[in-house]
Amino acid sequence: MNSFDWFLACPRYIEPLLADELTVLGAEAVRVGHAGVQVSGDLAFAYRAILWSRLASRVTLQLTSGSLGTSTRTERRTPEQEMAALGALLAEVNWTDHMSASGTLRVRFSGRTDAFRNTLFGAQWVKDQIVDYFQRHQGARPSVSEDPDLTIVVNLHKGQATIGIELNSRSLHARDYRSPEASAPLRESLAAAVLWRAGWPRKLAEATTESPCACVDPMCGSGTILIEAALMAYDWAPGLVRKDSLNLAWPGHDLDLWEALFADARERQSKGVLEAPRFVFWGNDATEVVYSQAREAWRQLGLPDARWTQARIDQMPAFPEIDQGLITVNPPYGQRLSDPSEVEDLYRELGAWMRSAPDNWQGAVLLPDERDIRTTGLFFNKKHALLNGQLLCHLYRFDRLQAREVFRPVAVPDLTNRLRKNLRRLKSFVRQELTNAYRVYDADLPEYAVAIDRYGDWLHIQEYAPPATIEPAVAARRLEEAVATASETLAVPPERIAVKQRRQQKGRNQYSRLDESGHQMLVFEHGAKVEVNMLDYLDTGLFLDHRPARFWLQQQARGKRVLNLFCYTGVASVHAALGGAKCVDSVDLSPTYLAWAQRNFQHNAIEESRHGFYRADVMAWLADTNKRWDLIFLDPPTFSNSSRLDRDFDIQRDHEALLELAMSRLNPKGVLLFSNNFRRFRLAPQLSERYRITDWHRESLPTDFQRNPRIHQCWLIRHVT
Repeated sequence: MNSFDWFLACPRYIEPLLADELTVLGAEAVRVGHAGVQVSGDLAFAYRAILWSRLASRVTLQLTSGSLGTSTRTERRTPEQEMAALGALLAEVNWTDHMSASGTLRVRFSGRTDAFRNTLFGAQWVKDQIVDYFQRHQGARPSVSEDPDLTIVVNLHKGQATIGIELNSRSLHARDYRSPEASAPLRESLAAAVLWRAGWPRKLAEATTESPCACVDPMCGSGTILIEAALMAYDWAPGLVRKDSLNLAWPGHDLDLWEALFADARERQSKGVLEAPRFVFWGNDATEVVYSQAREAWRQLGLPDARWTQARIDQMPAFPEIDQGLITVNPPYGQRLSDPSEVEDLYRELGAWMRSAPDNWQGAVLLPDERDIRTTGLFFNKKHALLNGQLLCHLYRFDRLQAREVFRPVAVPDLTNRLRKNLRRLKSFVRQELTNAYRVYDADLPEYAVAIDRYGDWLHIQEYAPPATIEPAVAARRLEEAVATASETLAVPPERIAVKQRRQQKGRNQYSRLDESGHQMLVFEHGAKVEVNMLDYLDTGLFLDHRPARFWLQQQARGKRVLNLFCYTGVASVHAALGGAKCVDSVDLSPTYLAWAQRNFQHNAIEESRHGFYRADVMAWLADTNKRWDLIFLDPPTFSNSSRLDRDFDIQRDHEALLELAMSRLNPKGVLLFSNNFRRFRLAPQLSERYRITDWHRESLPTDFQRNPRIHQCWLIRHVT
């Protein structure tokens, strides 16, 4: 089946989350854009996205794209030239393949240029070009309609124009499980995004028949959050509860394929209720009208029984006795309350009720103002930007439902003293101002087994998973003490501290995204600017222990061809380029990390045309290429079983074959820098018979990692000459 280019639109701030969802649905060449995601895939992928995506609003088949102007500001095209360029792109499309002259159309136009200063004019102008096309070729003119046979999408951005057609019949955010009269402050797709970021998919993965999971919305309104949670839990495709998902008027449809995928979704829906673990859904609201609407929507869908109560938040019944649960709520904002003075009392009552939840429950609250969330008395762990219509809100996530004063214990003297001692030891290093990202503490005291890294004016604290002999409550208290001590001693406010737990990961979980905050910032090292994300991943995008290796590359790279394998976010590539490399090629299987690497090049004003970015399985790519390099940086993962790989990768098992491939691409006088962080790793002894290998471990350790020399292993490998 042919592959096409697609753009799937979504609200701002959830683009990375949509990218992950589409990857699971079979998308390829995934690129995160503004208010949407660009992908490649066949028609079956597009149908699956229309059926299964909980986050996308539109699916657009990209027909053509091109430039409307030159790349220099002094040679900008005139409005007449821009119109001519867009007209030429429209003329490239054989519109008779997509609709008939007797059909109806609508144009969705976005973006502005000197020629197209407003979207209404742009849509009208594009419509005229297409209508004239049909007049020339068929002697008839299609008409415009708000319920058209074909919706044409034209987007202008940074001098580029993209033209496509929508395959969805109407916006995919709709689910059609509410009556038109129902009040709904949240779109269904936004409710799904709230649940993803609140951690509901992780709860679903952990639920079993013996250990059920609860989802509670104490201010459920018309039930949108609760229903979306149930659809996820029971594996119901949103397209099954939406009327007219597909625009059937498009001539290119494969209806047999659509019906087969629809039937498969129906089968999964039937099995979902029968085979899913036991879930408890509880919806409550103080207002009888919306409470009744939620119950009716639930009943109409035919979902399993849920618990429904009508009560004020301070009068709700007791929580169910279940070990794990999630409270997700979109409470009334000031705009939705008749008396704004009610806000503080309501939020205070909400916080008190959430703190009464069973141990190990989590919570998430969607609000437009951080002052409101502080009124709850809860300390949020993370927050994520979301747009509710045009209103910027944040989802505040609570991994522990504790009061702020409980979550912020006093600083611990022993840990304070150790941090101060470490700062004195690093004083000379910090004064050199080679970087503002470095390790301050690494489990120096056994009872406080955390790693504390400073990134500019932020702290990144990773808790090593405690042994089974430590009571969970004790481990939790120690982590809270470590956070409080670091905040006070290092003068970093709690809201600029990212806290994570580093536990052994299995399978694909080791690469999974933790959150979707969209929080990026720049740090520097050895003259390079580096983008890091403090909240969304287990790692930040910068491996601090490889700082000397990256600086070595920068010093060695002038005039040379450099290859960075398993490039991650491309920081080593940036150093090589800044060091004057003739060209730098970066290879990684992850489209997310490759896009991140390209942004790092842009942050450093590096001209990308001389450098290559390749999304590929490294071993397969090395086997296929005939190019050679003078410097190769090879820092592979310990293990990977990505769905994009033909088989899993194990560094101990596969390193000899990997090094053989890499060395076959190294010039005779070149150097390969090989590193990995598998503590039990042993280099195959036979490699020393074929290559000149220098142990570079001592030289590769930065000043701030001297206490933990086993953080990685490192060698310089050359051909025998």
